[in-house]
Amino acid sequence: MTSTKAGTASAPSLRAEQVWRLYRNGTGVVDISLTLAPGELVALMGPNGSGKTTLLRVLATADAPSSGTVAWFGSRDRRSPSVRRRLGVVLDQASHFEEMTGYQNAWFFARQFGLSAQTARSRLEELFHWIGLWEARHKVVREYSLGMKRKLNLIEALAHRPEVLLLDEPTLALDYRAELDLIERLQLLSLTGTATLLATNDVHLAERLCHRALFLHEGRVVRDGLVGSLLAELGGSKELELDVHSPIALDEIRDLAGVEAVDVRGTTLKIMLARGTNPATVLAILDGSADLVSGLRVRQPTLGDLFLKLTGVALEPPLPSGDARASFPLPSEEGQGRGSQRRP
Repeated sequence: MTSTKAGTASAPSLRAEQVWRLYRNGTGVVDISLTLAPGELVALMGPNGSGKTTLLRVLATADAPSSGTVAWFGSRDRRSPSVRRRLGVVLDQASHFEEMTGYQNAWFFARQFGLSAQTARSRLEELFHWIGLWEARHKVVREYSLGMKRKLNLIEALAHRPEVLLLDEPTLALDYRAELDLIERLQLLSLTGTATLLATNDVHLAERLCHRALFLHEGRVVRDGLVGSLLAELGGSKELELDVHSPIALDEIRDLAGVEAVDVRGTTLKIMLARGTNPATVLAILDGSADLVSGLRVRQPTLGDLFLKLTGVALEPPLPSGDARASFPLPSEEGQGRGSQRRP
């Protein structure tokens, strides 16, 4: 049995045990075990290429695991229409018909997921207004921006009121208002028992929204815990962030006592300092190199800093994905893998 945030015990909505999914190039996910309880909000975090999307595709029934098992609501039948109707999925590639309007796309999916015409009409009107697409509902999707397509994805995933949401970078390309609306809706859905697993490298989103975080690195889970407990591991730590415009001797900084991790992204140098370490020890290394540094900030650490400390690798912002049809199979589909859906 698994405990939800509210403290009531219930069977997990989703359980994966020792799941492997490997590709010919050796990438994928290795020996993944996790549970998702009703009402839980869980962040799946890891750099690009860590296996987040691969894992979500397996959990969404789009791909079969190479080995291991996944159970949805107690069933291991990934092709079962009753399983797929209880899932709401936004994957890395959109499931849109480009020459149909946004509303026609959403209507098609709502009906495929078993909604009556009356219910589909009512729910789609509410969702198109909620996400800010009502005025654009009759535009063909090929005229939509990336942000509009992501909003349409969310409508399609939510219309049938699934019990489990599997979302890959759901806030990617959303405007600020839409992101706040999504956070609020996911919080409300959690209170009614909807479980959500979202892949994101937005540490502020994960810390604000999620109960748990799961770190994925090179296809393996390296940490799984409550967000508050994970942040507590960094108690007393600091992150020193420097804006540099010339090369700096990183090895000298890494060798300093109290330096837990160092990462460079573009012209930004991030240094994780252990509890009690004085930032002046780092600045002393740069003595005589002040002209190389144009900015300095000290801030409290985040989940991203813990990931860096554990793996030596920084989380990265998501990469915009291309648009491709049918990355998520419909309830009635029998085909496997990508591209099994066909336009009617």
